[in-house]
Amino acid sequence: MAELPTINLALYAQTDVGMVRSGNEDNFLILDLSSGRSWTASEEEPQDLLTYSQGYYGTLLAVSDGMGGALAGEVASRMAVETVRDRMLQLQAHEVYGKLSFHERLRLSIEEANLLINGESQTNPAHKGLGATFTAVATIGNQVYFGQVGDSRAYLIRHDKIYRVTKDQSLVQQLIDAGQITEEEAETHSYRNVILQALGAHSNINVEVNSLTLCNLDTLVICSDGLSGKIQQEEIARIIHGASDFKSACQSLINLANERGGEDNITVVIAQFSGSGLTLSKNDNIEPQSLARSPDTPTEVNWGVGAPTDPLNESPNSSDGFSNTAESKATEPLPTPPTQSTPFTAKIPRSASEVSRTNDLSDRRGPITSVFAPEDFDDEPEVSPAQHHSAKTEPLESRNTKPINSQTSTINPAPALSGSTADGSTPGGSKANAGRDQLSSKDGQSRKNLIILAGLIVLGIGGLAIGATTYFKQQARERDAQQQEQKKLKLEEKEGKIGLLREKMADINKKLQDLDKPALKDKRKVWSESLDKLRQQLDDISKMSLEQLPEISQACDKVQEELKKIDDEVTNVKIQGLLPASDTNRDPIKV
Repeated sequence: MAELPTINLALYAQTDVGMVRSGNEDNFLILDLSSGRSWTASEEEPQDLLTYSQGYYGTLLAVSDGMGGALAGEVASRMAVETVRDRMLQLQAHEVYGKLSFHERLRLSIEEANLLINGESQTNPAHKGLGATFTAVATIGNQVYFGQVGDSRAYLIRHDKIYRVTKDQSLVQQLIDAGQITEEEAETHSYRNVILQALGAHSNINVEVNSLTLCNLDTLVICSDGLSGKIQQEEIARIIHGASDFKSACQSLINLANERGGEDNITVVIAQFSGSGLTLSKNDNIEPQSLARSPDTPTEVNWGVGAPTDPLNESPNSSDGFSNTAESKATEPLPTPPTQSTPFTAKIPRSASEVSRTNDLSDRRGPITSVFAPEDFDDEPEVSPAQHHSAKTEPLESRNTKPINSQTSTINPAPALSGSTADGSTPGGSKANAGRDQLSSKDGQSRKNLIILAGLIVLGIGGLAIGATTYFKQQARERDAQQQEQKKLKLEEKEGKIGLLREKMADINKKLQDLDKPALKDKRKVWSESLDKLRQQLDDISKMSLEQLPEISQACDKVQEELKKIDDEVTNVKIQGLLPASDTNRDPIKV
């Protein structure tokens, strides 16, 4: 009987607080989708997940970089990894959503995490403004899918070469794409920390999903910008190849990032895939295929759809509200979603060394800029204090994050009173009607104010965008002009030095032509050969680039010294030849 093809994983993940931060706002996720086993940054290292064979449902690896200061960033990244973990397991076990393609379930899980984080940011004042990046690598069979929100990164190492698979959703990346700045300039740009998308920053996000075919011995690396901002990708590949195992590779990468400043939290996940289920790569052409959102993918998950036996329906035997049975697929038993051991808002214990660090996290990132969605301008009914309080204390999983349609929200008329007037109207009815008219008028005015505010916001964003574009273009033009002026000055200095030396050389040649005495034939030959060598040196100097101007100056100084020696010798011999005969007994001139 033929052996079934296998795909084996060897991996490790590690996170570090860095050298400056007092807390670690990064997190990571390792998830075996076939068994439900998982590993996050707040959990102990599981030996059974460091090496294992990939099952039917595949594997999910991810890194999340939280932001928001205080505990908000820590909460956001933890919510991101735990929500995506739970939703991936729940969606694949669902009778209806389990029929979605693998990469659309990944996309939908990340979108669900965004809704929950955004809801927490809106309802909990302590977590206002929290957000997180999220970079996921999900594999099923020999296919790998990349889900990207923000500026954490995923790399692929194949045949000793490393390739960056994801693209940063950041302002500097847009400037690079537009040709405004270079990759090198982006590393030190003042806006390098401004990202254009983050989980929780807005109710809607665009999850960029790409795919590749895995090959045997492919190594995937996911990291937060605390690592990618300090270490070049070629260095990452070199350190991983030089390490004895992935654990020591992770530690070496973190150590190097800390040696170079360690201003941010640092997280890295390394995973290598091998086995008979993967073929050898025939070329190094790495071109991820972009996957647009399928029109069949729902914009919001409704766990009520499906048959009564749906494993996601509530069951009295399940502590987390989901059934522990898994029978919707006949291929193999479905995993049970892991229960949430601690609330998202719980503080993760820190060591004394971490507490001694600075608590100023205000410079964690620049402002999150994102495109406003239509629901930002929709009319929403006012929420009473009681409703607002219940929204804060309601569990995140059960919170309804669907946008409220103002047209479906109506004010119920007051019930009819027992006593009525002859014309059928109730006593005090005119007051009730007046009250309703007044409330309706207030709602109308509120809608007008909201529309005006929305218009002002759109105009403001447009003005800022135009102003920023104009500013960057002006900066680029000024920078180009400065570079051209510097290049011109360097070229003039270089040509000036070489030109003066060539003139000096021509002057010496003229003096040699005047020394036509036979007794000086041998000396003239030596001097001519020396001049030829110096002329060749000048030709070599003229070929040097302007970036080597200090070396050019040093080389020209040496040629000038040699020319001065030759000129002095020729001049002395010429003077000696013109002396009267009575002076021929003086000391000879040493040449």
